[in-house]
Amino acid sequence: MAEENDKAEDIVEEDLSKLDDSTDWKAKAQELEQKRREDGIRSRERTKALKEKATELEGKLTELGKVQPDKKDNKSDDTLLQKAYLRSAQITAEDEVELALTTAKKWDVSIDKLVDDEDFKIKLEKLRTSKANIAATHNLKGGKGPSEAKNTPEYWIAKGVPPTPDQVPDRKTRATIARAMMENQKSGKKFYNE
Repeated sequence: MAEENDKAEDIVEEDLSKLDDSTDWKAKAQELEQKRREDGIRSRERTKALKEKATELEGKLTELGKVQPDKKDNKSDDTLLQKAYLRSAQITAEDEVELALTTAKKWDVSIDKLVDDEDFKIKLEKLRTSKANIAATHNLKGGKGPSEAKNTPEYWIAKGVPPTPDQVPDRKTRATIARAMMENQKSGKKFYNE
């Protein structure tokens, strides 16, 4: 590019040295302006061709897996910003963040508007309630469980029959229940609190 400018200056100086009084200065100025424009156009065309070639080469390298395109970096930056905004809105659990990001994409809404949306708040509350229910019932087992009420003398006195080893497997508890039942029969009470 510097060489072209030097050539253009040499041409201008050559043309000026050959000029005499009969020279049409306006025409010469227009001619020089036209050359300058043509040089600019050629320069822009070369730059455009170089950019196209660079884009083409980058595409080929990306296909080969050598270079990651810049667009993915922008996406990860955007996702990072969105996650930071969600964290400031008290949405920090991984599944809640995923819900927010997929809902924003599905509804084509920005994260800041999504956080204030009533429908999204309802979805988020449902998710949180579901998680709380799962956490609350996590260690519960289905079916009949052993009841501590059956191991009390009052239960068996009210029932009126002593427990069998199948009903109360602990021998000491069965003995305590049997003694309480015998005491209750001596006193004539049907219920322990009478």
